[in-house]
Amino acid sequence: MIDWDACLPTKEMQADFERFKGLKTTEEKEAFKKEMQDKYNKLPEAQKEAYKKASEAGLKATVNACNDYIERAEEAILRDKLGELPEAISFSYIAKKYFGKSRNWLYQRINGNIVNGKKARFTDNELKTFLNALNDVSEMIHQTSLKIS
Repeated sequence: MIDWDACLPTKEMQADFERFKGLKTTEEKEAFKKEMQDKYNKLPEAQKEAYKKASEAGLKATVNACNDYIERAEEAILRDKLGELPEAISFSYIAKKYFGKSRNWLYQRINGNIVNGKKARFTDNELKTFLNALNDVSEMIHQTSLKIS
């Protein structure tokens, strides 16, 4: 959930945003933009500085919220791509053989669990190792099926 108080740190910014959301046409939005610029230009320097700081804080909060959504989306995409695979093959085997870790360690990264106060994620190298492991297991299954047929 987005913390709008962090993204729009002043009541005035929140009110302006609510007004902006109601605008329909490009002309209305351009007029609003001009009004905001004129309003800013008329502010004393001290208020301009405070407005800039509040805007920067709001922008940082917005970027952080977006990054959180992107991370959650990436985790959901990975889980979706894996489908039923975790039930079909042993992820415990992959975790132990390719990472020297436990099955829980692997699932923490797949699911983006919070571990020691931080979100568990694959590093780029770990993700490459995981993909190589899946390819290796796929090849093992293929070779075994050839031997049996």
